[in-house]
Amino acid sequence: MRITASAPGKLVLLGEYAVLEGAPALVLAVDRRARVSLVPTSGAYWEVVSPTLGCEARLRVERESVEWHDAPASGLAWLASLLGCVPFAAGLPPRRVELDSDAFFIVDPSGEQVKLGLGSSAAITVALLGALHACAGQSAPTLAACIAVHRAIQHGRGSGIDIAAALVGGLSRFELHGSAPDRVPVQLPEELHWSCVFSGRPASTAALLGAVGAWREREPTAHGRHMRELATISSRGVDAVVRHDAAAFLSSLHDYAQALACFGEAAGVDIASRGHRLLAALATECGVVYKSCGAGGGDVGVTFAMDHTRLGEFNARAAQAGFAVVTLGADPVGLQIESAG
Repeated sequence: MRITASAPGKLVLLGEYAVLEGAPALVLAVDRRARVSLVPTSGAYWEVVSPTLGCEARLRVERESVEWHDAPASGLAWLASLLGCVPFAAGLPPRRVELDSDAFFIVDPSGEQVKLGLGSSAAITVALLGALHACAGQSAPTLAACIAVHRAIQHGRGSGIDIAAALVGGLSRFELHGSAPDRVPVQLPEELHWSCVFSGRPASTAALLGAVGAWREREPTAHGRHMRELATISSRGVDAVVRHDAAAFLSSLHDYAQALACFGEAAGVDIASRGHRLLAALATECGVVYKSCGAGGGDVGVTFAMDHTRLGEFNARAAQAGFAVVTLGADPVGLQIESAG
C-alpha cells in the first residue's frame, strides 16, 4: 500500500527568539506543503529519494541502529536520526521514501534554486512521521512527540513553533511551559491584509540560533534585557489578535521588528539583513508594516496592512526593486494522510 502524507509550512508572525524563553508567539500555517510517500519495496534496505535535492540513498533500519549503505548526501543525513527516534520503524518492512519539498524553494534570477525559509524541515518531519505512523497502523503523532523528534534532528535546538503549524495548521498562539508546548487556535482580525516577500537570500536558522546562544553565554545580562523586551511586545501583539484589535496588532508588529533589529545588533548577528531593511523602508513609505519572519538574516518577511490598496502598492514597489513577492495563503489544515492500493 502506498501511503502519502503532507504538511504545511509556516510564517512566524510574532515571538521569534523570545518563544525560546517562554514568551507567547504567533505562527501561521501557509499553503506550501511538504509531501512524503512510503511505497513497499523489496530487499533489506530502505530506499530514500529526494527529487528536490537531486539525491538518493539506502539505509538499513534495525532495532539497535540505523545504518547507511553508503555515505548519504548532506541533505538526507537527518533521516537516520528521525528513524532512530521511531521505536516501531525497525518492525516495518523496508519502504521507498519519496521526499518532496519543492514548494519551499524559489528560483532566483541566476537560475539557482534557493530556500524560502517557510519551515521545510518541520513540514517534512511532520509529514514523514505521519506517514510512518499510518504505515504501522497507529494514530497520528502528537505535537510533543513531533517536537521531540525534530529537536533530536536539530541537536536539541528549536522551540517547536514550526512543528505546531505543520501538524495542526491555521493560526496558533504558541507557548512553551518549561519544555512542554501549548498551542491555542486564534484568528487574525478581519480588517488585516498580508503578503509575503523573499528578502533575496536564504538564511541558516541553526547558525543564527547558535550565534545568539553564544551571545547569551557571553553577555547574559544584555541578552536577558533584550529578550524581555521582545517577550513584552510579543505578548502585547498576541493579546491584540485575541481581542481582534487590528490596529494594536500592527503597532506591536512594527515594534517587534524594531526590537528584533536591535536584538540582532547587540548579539552581533545580521537578523535585519540588507534585504529586510530595504523592504522595511519601502513599507514605511507605503504606510504598511513589514517584519522578517523566523530567525531573520534572510529568508522571507511578512507585510500587513488594513488597506489592501496600500499593500498592493508595496507589493508592486517591492517587485520593481527586484524582490520576489511570494504567492501565499493561510492553510487551515495541518497533517494530511492518504493511502492507496
